[in-house]
Amino acid sequence: MSAVHKLYPSRKNLPLAGLVARSSGAADAALHEENTVILTLNGNGLICECNRAGCKLLGCTRNALAWQHVSKLLPQLQNSLLLKNAHLNPYLRFLSRVGHPFEVITLNGLHFYAELFFSEIENLGRQTLQVIISPLHTN
Repeated sequence: MSAVHKLYPSRKNLPLAGLVARSSGAADAALHEENTVILTLNGNGLICECNRAGCKLLGCTRNALAWQHVSKLLPQLQNSLLLKNAHLNPYLRFLSRVGHPFEVITLNGLHFYAELFFSEIENLGRQTLQVIISPLHTN
């Protein structure tokens, strides 16, 4: 198995308990806001902000998440560059567009799978990323 496949397993490699049905995308995420985590990251991948519903779903407070690296929640991003040439890493953009399942680990150790949606945002002249984490529903 290649290093890429170890970092980004296919749906076939998910544990049986983690088999999931794919959601219908970003529009669904917006409609089910109470089940959606919205993180704002700085260019280094540090969490600057989390929405209230996200804190509830992740079982923590905004202060507990503040300035943690996003890989603490999304271990598959640990060795990935989020930005390349001041823009979202094209491979991460590709994975989010094809609905690749990412493992999420909450600060209290709960594991689930989710789709990620990335947006680049310029905020006061600084590049930030918004990551929407949309949990996948189990069959």
